[in-house]
Amino acid sequence: MARLPEFREEQEYRILRDSAASFAADVLAPQAEELDLQPAPWRVKKALAKADELGMLSALVPEEKGGGGLDDYAFCVALEEIAVEEAGVAVALLAHNAALLPAALGEFEGLITGVGEESYPACLAFPGEVALREGKVNARVPFAFNADGCPFITLIPTQEAGTRAVTVRSDAAGVSIEAEAYPLGLRAARPGALKMEGAEPSNLISGGDMLGAVERALFLGLSAVAVGIIRNALRKAYAYARERYQAGKMIIEHQQMRIFLAEMLAGVEEGRSLTRESCSSRELAPAVTAWMRNTARAVQAATDGVQIHGGYGYMRDYGMERLMRDAKYCQMYPTTSQEALLRLLDIYETG
Repeated sequence: MARLPEFREEQEYRILRDSAASFAADVLAPQAEELDLQPAPWRVKKALAKADELGMLSALVPEEKGGGGLDDYAFCVALEEIAVEEAGVAVALLAHNAALLPAALGEFEGLITGVGEESYPACLAFPGEVALREGKVNARVPFAFNADGCPFITLIPTQEAGTRAVTVRSDAAGVSIEAEAYPLGLRAARPGALKMEGAEPSNLISGGDMLGAVERALFLGLSAVAVGIIRNALRKAYAYARERYQAGKMIIEHQQMRIFLAEMLAGVEEGRSLTRESCSSRELAPAVTAWMRNTARAVQAATDGVQIHGGYGYMRDYGMERLMRDAKYCQMYPTTSQEALLRLLDIYETG
C-alpha cells in the first residue's frame, strides 16, 4: 500500500492518532468480520473496554468531571483511525459519547458516568419524538445506535428547545427496545427502535444548548468516521489492483482504475481538511457540510472499490461490501442529505 501524504498536525494529535491506529490494528482488525456479522453485546463491550485505555468512553467529558477531556478534533482523529478497521465500533463510541454530552454541559446529580464495566455503551435517543410531561417521559424513536443492550438512554425532549435532557434506565417500567433485525451496516453499534410510555427518568439535566451540541458532535464524528471508511476502501482497492490482472495487464495499470484510486485519495485529503476546519468552528453549518461531503465521498469510494474488485467486491471475504453498507448508514444518520441541505438553508436565512 502506498503511504498517504503526511497530514500536518500538532504533536498531541499525532500521538493520539498513532495510539488509536495501534488499538484499531491490534484489537479491532482481527475481529472486524465477527463484529459485523456477530456483534454480540459481550463482543462489542470487550472491544469498547479496550478503547477506554485511550479515554474514549468519556472523551468529550471535561477532565474536571472525570472524563477524557478531548477537544473536538482530537476525538475526530481517534474516530477516524478506529473507523479504518471497524466503523461500527467507531460509531458505537460516538453515540456513547454523544449520550454523555448533555451531562458534560449541564447540571445533574447521580448520572451514570458511562465509564464502568456495566454502564456502556450508552444510547442516544435522537432524533425522534420525545416529550417530558409531569415528570414522565413519552417517546417514539425509530432508530438509535447502541439501543440494543444499553444500560441507559439519553433523550432530549423535542419541545424543550435543547435546554433540557433526561436519562432513563433501559430496564425502567414503560421502556421497550426492539433491536434492528438486520441492520444494513455499522452493526457493532447495535441499532434499534425505542418506545417509552410514562417512563420514570433517572436524571434531569438542564443548562446549555444541548441539542445543538449533540447535533454538532454527531455530524463531526460521522464525518471523521467517513474518512476512515474512505481510507479502508483505498487500502483494500489499491492492494487488490496491484495483485490481479484484467485484459492482460495489472488492474492498476488501467486508467479508469487509477482514476478511482485517485478519487479515493482526494477524498481522504479533502475529508481530513473539512473535518479539522469544521472542528475549529462552534457553528453547526460547517459540521453539517463536512458530514454531507465526507459521507458522499465514502459511499462513492466504497462503490468504486467494489468495481475495482469486480464480482469479488460483492463477496464478504474481501470486505468491500461491508464498507458499502457502513458508508451508506453514515450518510443516512442523523438525517438525510436532502433534509440537511434544507437545514443549511434555514441556518443561512435565520442568520
